[in-house]
Amino acid sequence: MLGRLGLRLAVAGITWTLLAPRSFVLRGSRAQTRRHTARMAEFGGGESGPRMAKDAAYAEAVQAAWQADPALKGAGPFSVEPLLYQDEAGRARLHGRVVRARSGSNGAGVVVIHTAVGPRDLYLHWRAEVLAAQGYTVLIADLLGDEPEAKPEWNSRARQPLDDRALSRKRMRASVEALAATPGVDHKRIAAMGYCFGGRTVLDLARLGSSAGIVAAVSFHGILDDGVIASEDMSSPDAPRVLICHGDADPFISAASRAACEAQLRGANARWDMLVLGGVRHGFTNPAQALNPNPSFGYCPRAAAVSWRAAEELLAEMLKP
Repeated sequence: MLGRLGLRLAVAGITWTLLAPRSFVLRGSRAQTRRHTARMAEFGGGESGPRMAKDAAYAEAVQAAWQADPALKGAGPFSVEPLLYQDEAGRARLHGRVVRARSGSNGAGVVVIHTAVGPRDLYLHWRAEVLAAQGYTVLIADLLGDEPEAKPEWNSRARQPLDDRALSRKRMRASVEALAATPGVDHKRIAAMGYCFGGRTVLDLARLGSSAGIVAAVSFHGILDDGVIASEDMSSPDAPRVLICHGDADPFISAASRAACEAQLRGANARWDMLVLGGVRHGFTNPAQALNPNPSFGYCPRAAAVSWRAAEELLAEMLKP
């Protein structure tokens, strides 16, 4: 019997049921299951823990891909530590997770930004481990003030940053600063990547130019526009390099919005690349989107692999000592 928390959330055409992490069914060998259960306990908390998946089927799809990922074969173990920090205005507590290989890190850091669903999404934890296996210290950032023991009213109250671009950018900056202050992280070697809402947010951060605090920004199926907030000059060598990974069949991004984004980046003299993936829909990186009945969404293994390789290449170039 699933231990549902009884909270349902409509995000970008999906209805999410928020589950306790220990209700998920894990598949694989007993040893694999024990290791994965331990990792999820580190990520999630307890019986009434944070939001981690739409439903059991979604969780199983992500877990299966996570366990089978060749990038994690022989990797780990990983440490997962909670990081409590405040937004730049000092008005909200933000609950991040720092993930790194226990064998040590290379000094570089990556901030990973969630979709509109929030920072507890299992998918993010999988990607954080893949990055940590490459030696990066990873902060799964929290831009919503996702209190671990939040009550149902958390939903409407916490989602203000989804609409307030200035606030989400301030929280993005606070997240970068929190990772920069983490022992073992070189503050000059930090990148950021985000998905959907998170993709839009990392682009808004990159538009700060040399004061962004990062050297690279990667957007996966992010919301594209001209930034709304005025952009700084992005031509400086200290400004971040930008990579946008976009499916051209993503119905949430109109041709006009994409063109506005491109025009803004050109006008700001940014160093940027856009990887446009033909016939690919929104959410293409996440295996669980194969279960989504909404035709606007779809998992594409080819697009997920190609875009991830492009991101890895950019990180390797920009985060080297």
